Amino acid sequence: MVAYKPSELMSSTDVAKNFGAVLSKLASHEVDKICVLRNNKPEAVVLSALEYEQLHDYRYWNTMSEKEYLQKAHESIDSSRAYSLEEAEKTLDEALARYEFLIQSAKKIAKSAKEEYDLLNG
Repeated sequence: MVAYKPSELMSSTDVAKNFGAVLSKLASHEVDKICVLRNNKPEAVVLSALEYEQLHDYRYWNTMSEKEYLQKAHESIDSSRAYSLEEAEKTLDEALARYEFLIQSAKKIAKSAKEEYDLLNG
């Protein structure tokens, strides 16, 4: 179960009435997520587009087996084509960005797990 800070909890009525403010909180990184409550129970979570895309990428790359990952990499390489230094650098930068994202995601998950553990264990 995910732990939510009080500032991340809003009723569905409040979200509907203050949707612009919700988007502003997410855009300014005041909060990472907003848990929408219906009858005081979590019903949905609102994320920034960037957070959602990162979560999607994280899930995509982590559900792939090593064999699938290597096949995808192999399929993306056109061996009959020469690559410029700029293209190679861009590809490397993208790979490094994905790696950095995975590291940041892992840190967020670990932090969330620790917060939840701390909440549960006082």
